[in-house]
Amino acid sequence: MFEYIKGTLTEATPSKVTLETHGVGYLLFIPLNNYAKLPKVGSPLTLYVSTVIREDSHKNYGFLTTDQRDLFESLIEVSGIGPKTALALLGHMEINDLQFAIVQGNTPAICKIPGIGKKTAERLVIELRDKVKKFGDKSGSDHPLSSSGGQGVIGDAISALVNLGYNPVQAQKAIKAALGKSEEEPELAKLITSALRCI
Repeated sequence: MFEYIKGTLTEATPSKVTLETHGVGYLLFIPLNNYAKLPKVGSPLTLYVSTVIREDSHKNYGFLTTDQRDLFESLIEVSGIGPKTALALLGHMEINDLQFAIVQGNTPAICKIPGIGKKTAERLVIELRDKVKKFGDKSGSDHPLSSSGGQGVIGDAISALVNLGYNPVQAQKAIKAALGKSEEEPELAKLITSALRCI
C-alpha cells in the first residue's frame, strides 16, 4: 500500500491527523506521544504509513519514523494484539524503552501501559524478544544486550530496583542510564549501585 504520505497537516488531535496532498485529505491514526512532536497545523509533514485492512474497516496508521512503523507492524502480528493496542504500546513508551523492556522481559513496565495485562505482556516478550533484539542491533543499540549473560544481569538488576520500591519504568531507565556509562559486561552489584545513582 502506502510507504509514506507527504503533505500539509490540516488537522491534528492526540489520536489522529489529516494530511492533505494534491487535494486529497488522508486520515491517519497516530501514537499518543507523536502528537506533541507534530508541527503546527498548516505545516508540511511526512508520515510513514501502515495500512490495516479488516473485514469491517480499512485504516491507515501514521508514524514519524520508519522504526515506529516497523515495530507497529511487528506488534500487530502478535496474537491478541490489534492496531489499537499496538498504538497504545507505542504511544505510552518511547520506542527505545519499549524495545528494551521487551528484550529484558520487563513485563511490569509493559503492564503499566493502559489496556496491557500480564498475559499480553508475557506474550509480547515471548514472541518479539528475538525480533526486537535484531531490530535494536540494526538501529545501533549502545547497550550490552547481545550476550545472554548481560540480559540476565540486566533483568536481575531491574527486578532488584523494583523490589526496592522503584517504579518499573523508572528502574528500567536507571539501568539504561547506568549501562550507558560502561562498555564492559556489568556485574550485578555494580550495576545496581550505578543505577541507584542515576535515579
